[in-house]
Amino acid sequence: MNNLIKNIVILIFIIIVISCDDPAPTELVNNNDEVSVDIINPQPDSFVITGYDSTGITNPIPVKKSVISLSGIKNTIKGKTYYKGYGEAVFFDTTKPVYINSGNIKRLIGYKTLEFGKVRFGIDTAKIVPFYLKYRENYQIKDTLLGVKHVISYGPAKIPSVNRLPYGNNIKVLFRNRFDKLTELTVKLPEEIVGKIKITGSKEKNNLRINLDWNKGSLGTDEIIVGGILKNRKELIPLFRIKNLKDNSFVIPNSFIKKILERDYDAIVFSFIRKIRKSNSTSRLGDIYFASQSIHNIWIVF
Repeated sequence: MNNLIKNIVILIFIIIVISCDDPAPTELVNNNDEVSVDIINPQPDSFVITGYDSTGITNPIPVKKSVISLSGIKNTIKGKTYYKGYGEAVFFDTTKPVYINSGNIKRLIGYKTLEFGKVRFGIDTAKIVPFYLKYRENYQIKDTLLGVKHVISYGPAKIPSVNRLPYGNNIKVLFRNRFDKLTELTVKLPEEIVGKIKITGSKEKNNLRINLDWNKGSLGTDEIIVGGILKNRKELIPLFRIKNLKDNSFVIPNSFIKKILERDYDAIVFSFIRKIRKSNSTSRLGDIYFASQSIHNIWIVF
């Protein structure tokens, strides 16, 4: 049961150095050298706000010209679970980078996007919507319009069978450009992930422990992103990602939880993510990055 840490999402979204001088994730290390942890946000005021709770993707700067993602999401808050899902197709123009000025430093935060034409996920035709990127500048949250993206959405619903993604199966994604030329790709979905959390001890007695368990799957890889909800902002900040998980359970000790809560977070969110990642290339879409995932977010409010 006790498995945990050394080096990690991606996202995936995920991982925190609770302080730059005090890298808290080392406290999770045990005798299993397979498991690794990556720090995602060394500072709670990093520049780009990723929205990893919706997509499972924490890196906002694409490495491919086309990014196709499908996400089935469950949010469990105070014992109640809500189901939703998203499909997105974003086509980046990597010749048009977007920068912000941070002091005397120019920082790349993303790229402008293009409208492809029509995109369909299975039988659902995607809507074309504005694509905004949120970022921080001088401790203020701002956003900038990068262009458009093609989106479908499922839910939200309290009943899991409503608008449910076909976990463990394929979805055909069809692209038709303005010249009526059709491109068809197949995206494989992983099996649904179901997380469970058991809390022992208490914050007041300084012996709090959180036991994480989840079901095993034969498709995709599993990882866990730990995030914090900032006080007074209700903003979910990705902290660190735990990956290379051989078993499907481990324990997070009180010392680590305590350090997270000391940094102005009044809730911890554990995101259990089962993902499939794949890169491809076509003559019409260029280099493509596929991301399909099942995500189960469980909120622990203190």
